[in-house]
Amino acid sequence: MDLKRSRDGTTADSDDRARVHQPPAPQPAAAALCDINPWTKRPYSASYHRIRAGRAQLPVYGHKAAIQATVRQHPVTLLVGETGSGKTTQVAQFLAEVPQFANKIACTQPRRIAAVSVAARVADEMDVTLGEQVGYHVRFDSKQSECTEVLFLTDGMLLRECLSDPDCGKFSVVIVDEAHERTIDTDTVLGLLKRILQRRPMLRVVVMSATLDIEKIESFFPGAPLVRVSGRRHDVSVHYMPHPVKDYVETAVACVTQIHEREAGGDILCFLTGVAEIENAVAKTKLALGDAVVEGGAAGKHPEQRERPRHVVVLPLYGTLQLEEQKKVFQAYGDHVRKIIFSTNIAETSVTIDGVVYVVDCGYQKQTLYASEGRMDYLLPAVISKAAAEQRKGRAGRTKPGKCYRLFTMENYEKFPDQTYPEILRNNFVNTLLLLLQLGVANPCDFPFIDAPPDTNMEEAFYQLMYFGAVDEELQLTAFGRQLALVPLDVCLARMLLKSASHGCAADAAVVAAMLQAGQVFLRPAHKAQQADQMHAALLDPTGGDHAGLFHVFHAYYRHQNSGEQFCYEHFLRHQSLQQALKVYHQLRALMATMQVPVRSTYRDNVVDTVALRKAILEGYFMQVAYWSVERSTYLTVRDGMPIRPHPQSSLGKKGAPRPPWILYDRIEVQGDAGACVRVACGVDVSWLLEVSTFYTNPTEINDGEILVALDRAKEQQTGGTS
Repeated sequence: MDLKRSRDGTTADSDDRARVHQPPAPQPAAAALCDINPWTKRPYSASYHRIRAGRAQLPVYGHKAAIQATVRQHPVTLLVGETGSGKTTQVAQFLAEVPQFANKIACTQPRRIAAVSVAARVADEMDVTLGEQVGYHVRFDSKQSECTEVLFLTDGMLLRECLSDPDCGKFSVVIVDEAHERTIDTDTVLGLLKRILQRRPMLRVVVMSATLDIEKIESFFPGAPLVRVSGRRHDVSVHYMPHPVKDYVETAVACVTQIHEREAGGDILCFLTGVAEIENAVAKTKLALGDAVVEGGAAGKHPEQRERPRHVVVLPLYGTLQLEEQKKVFQAYGDHVRKIIFSTNIAETSVTIDGVVYVVDCGYQKQTLYASEGRMDYLLPAVISKAAAEQRKGRAGRTKPGKCYRLFTMENYEKFPDQTYPEILRNNFVNTLLLLLQLGVANPCDFPFIDAPPDTNMEEAFYQLMYFGAVDEELQLTAFGRQLALVPLDVCLARMLLKSASHGCAADAAVVAAMLQAGQVFLRPAHKAQQADQMHAALLDPTGGDHAGLFHVFHAYYRHQNSGEQFCYEHFLRHQSLQQALKVYHQLRALMATMQVPVRSTYRDNVVDTVALRKAILEGYFMQVAYWSVERSTYLTVRDGMPIRPHPQSSLGKKGAPRPPWILYDRIEVQGDAGACVRVACGVDVSWLLEVSTFYTNPTEINDGEILVALDRAKEQQTGGTS
């Protein structure tokens, strides 16, 4: 271990706040002699000592005492540990044993899947029940109790904890993991903790990163000691494509198939960009490998094989996957069975999968980009950074020498950016701005960010909050803005939810919000695409658009809850997404009840009032509207006149589907040569636009002449004039 002070600094010298719990702190020698778990006061389980022996083999474990001492002595500690070093699961446990840290230990993760899976792993290692001494807290899901000592939570949930606990008083230590990912929530957490340390110097902050390039974080916390922990790495050979590939999903399937048929034992991890790609690849790989595919249970150990395994288990891994499905990728399936895992970038650093020897890297990830000129969010595939490519490669070399197959040329790799571009420089800032204002940050422009958001993004965020009625002309939060900040949703969905009461359909809006939060709902396997389309069509409502379609899918599932898994299988729906939607729906209803929002529904006899529902949705999405241009034979976005089209999987993109003159949409996706499209959209009446916002009654920011003419005509009709 290399332990050094990165710059001159000071240490805290004041006493901590009042202690809440006194955690057990057995010395290693004493613990070895005692077979009673100090956390539960019960004997250790049969598996504890085996798990503990595995912990002791992790690179970070040898630095336990030094890490404990460093964190005790310094307000901020920086810890760089390569992927596989064990920092994510071990550091929180090390610090929970320190008597000085009498309150909870918080450990933040950028993704909910990591917070949940790491909490489950740490609970196993501490030999406690998940939700008791070790818990987790992610949006719309929490397992914790009065006796929770170690809490894993997303960065976003820590920010929300600060709404009721501005000084993080319930925590002795806050660990910020995966700081190198530079998500907007992570950067905001770091800025908030820097402010809190000025008021509460005995709080301890640990910032952990998997990459060595942390100069900006070092500059942000001058004087913080830097601890380096090496990972377990073996040589990994890298193989590039000789020519650019046209379809990396097809190439990935072909690549993993060849690896299985030609290479010796070892699991395969393939990186793709999103749920649809992953599910498609899983289906195609199962089809390609045929009889080799098995669904067997775990055998309890990873086989050491020199010969090629006869069978495979093909598994998906992405953020919205249910915990039970996630666990499958961590299991060992015994002799002669190889795992093939198709994953988003969450397997880059957030989770560690033992047994991986072969990595296939498409070289892309899904990224949200905010264009301030048109005030629009775009979801598009973007090349990863060289640092991310190295992280992916390293997943193949944890247990023995591995191979990394990059589905791009070496020339293209040389053009990749060195580091991941921080989210705060490319994302819409409106949700973060609203939260900062609610947290009492008087001037968000002066908030300490590692990289400040662009001035244009800050200005546009204030403009959007003004149009939403969340801030006044003095840029201060209104009463409605304070309500809006309490809803743990994107600001557009939050406004839709709160305003839906005036349309008598708050319960219906909660269904739509829950379904949009649940992620991908529809399954469309390549070999059964036509059958899937037919089953989906039977559930959807083409006249009400995609939002009404999601509403009807939810209620169809709701009616078949007792046989939900079978219902989803027959209708090509993702069961775990609908389970999550149901959970979110009940929580949103409960939240609205506490906020005294009247929760009514228009749903009667399997029919919903789609006019009321679409008006409610428009309350949140009135700035995401497009108009059908007869002259250009395409939809044009109102904000910047950008041509878009409904996605083929949208109800408005089907052959023979109605073409409403005006539509609202959830977000824009850019898909290579296919251009910009919208997956979730519905028709709206132009008169509704004039009712919902001054953005349309006083359209100073709309530049497209054709759209302005259409709005003027609608205003004349509304006031009784002639067109």
